[in-house]
Amino acid sequence: MHKHMIKGAAFSLLASALFAATAHADGGITFAGWGGALQDAERKAYLEPAAKALNIAIREDNMNGLAAVRAQVMSGKPKWDLVELGITDCVQAEKEGLSEPLDKSVIDTRDIDPAVVGNNWIASHAYASVVAWAKDTGKPVAQTWQAFFDPNVKGARAMYTKPWQTLEAALIGDGVAPAQLYPLDIDRAFKALERIKPQVVNWWSAGADSAQLLRSREVDFLAIWNGRVAEVAKSDDAVDYSFDGAILSYDCLIVPRGAQNKDLAMRVINQIMQPTSQATLATLIPYAPVNSRAYEIGLISAEQASRLPTSPQNIAKVAKIDPHWWVQNQQAVQQRFELFIAH
Repeated sequence: MHKHMIKGAAFSLLASALFAATAHADGGITFAGWGGALQDAERKAYLEPAAKALNIAIREDNMNGLAAVRAQVMSGKPKWDLVELGITDCVQAEKEGLSEPLDKSVIDTRDIDPAVVGNNWIASHAYASVVAWAKDTGKPVAQTWQAFFDPNVKGARAMYTKPWQTLEAALIGDGVAPAQLYPLDIDRAFKALERIKPQVVNWWSAGADSAQLLRSREVDFLAIWNGRVAEVAKSDDAVDYSFDGAILSYDCLIVPRGAQNKDLAMRVINQIMQPTSQATLATLIPYAPVNSRAYEIGLISAEQASRLPTSPQNIAKVAKIDPHWWVQNQQAVQQRFELFIAH
């Protein structure tokens, strides 16, 4: 249920080896992330500044989700000290006892929404599912979820092949106010999806695929992550998107239970959450800060802020994912969703 399910080939083993080959030997830490362009940006924005500020080495690794963390913790000797996961996995890790409690005497959370700070996890950055459209296909397009879920708008659509973010979009499209989404009315969401199912020509699973659908004009409009459509829009003036009703979600940080360098990992988290680090990431890749002060220090331009879902001009427009609801309900909802797509 996450946007980073495919590891990025761009991850540089050489860079990470040179950056911190002796992390455990000198009291440093090992960070495991999703790889690819995101981890390349995190190296510059998060890890290198933290290593310098704390005078430590930070070694990097890749992982592919909660199962890998679970296996390490169960072994009794986790090799990772700090891991980035999707927010539902962070909540699930806390529920299963797979993560260490955050040391909030070390981690400054003053300018971070309390809703994205758990006992054992903290959001590291945000992204959103938005409506995007092509203005040059000659077909009717949707610019809101309400139009997206109106079968009288006949353009070809594409949607995410997971219920996560998709059911929220369906309910907003059916008239539910973003602040009143939870608990999700599953039956109502599936009825909204059923109305437009014949017009959904593609159910995409990878972010790169969603971008290509729009770039090639295989669809007239679609649900897509803001970072993906922002990249398309850079070189395609006929592509646009809106944060109205955007479904906001997060990646987050945990320290695996039994991590060898737990205390130092807490200090690294504190560095990552600083406004400068948060803002720097947003200048490198279109992932949004969760520290509100990141928008106040002059690093993020007005144009960049307009493309980020947590910016002052966009945050009031978005609907926020409730990861606790999904942890409780995702298995049953996922099964129903898979059956819906298959038939």
